[in-house]
Amino acid sequence: MNNYIRFVVGTNQESPTIQTGLITELRFLKEESELHQFEIDFIEETFEWLNDNLPCPPYETHELNNDAISWFKDSSKVFIDKFWEIKSLLEDYGKHVRILTTDEPGIIYYEDEFQIVSESENW
Repeated sequence: MNNYIRFVVGTNQESPTIQTGLITELRFLKEESELHQFEIDFIEETFEWLNDNLPCPPYETHELNNDAISWFKDSSKVFIDKFWEIKSLLEDYGKHVRILTTDEPGIIYYEDEFQIVSESENW
């Protein structure tokens, strides 16, 4: 059985479908905050690395609606480690980052070697 992990910004009172993912929050941080140059460099390098290494799910397809959310497979250690680094930076700026795990992600609409995109009535 696979286990899945998702990093989100938001409280435990909010559904994962309305919480913000770390990449979106990282983009907001870059656009809205006064950052040190080393933090800007980290963000830009992180975006470039993710674009080069992590497949982008086809969110524009009709199968992936607004309630579908992405999860890392627990075997995707290199990406999970990178998200721990992102988590640390966001928390330095007062963002509340939560880590969600599940072994029941619901209906899987997309899957690759590292991640899934799914929808569940439980979320």
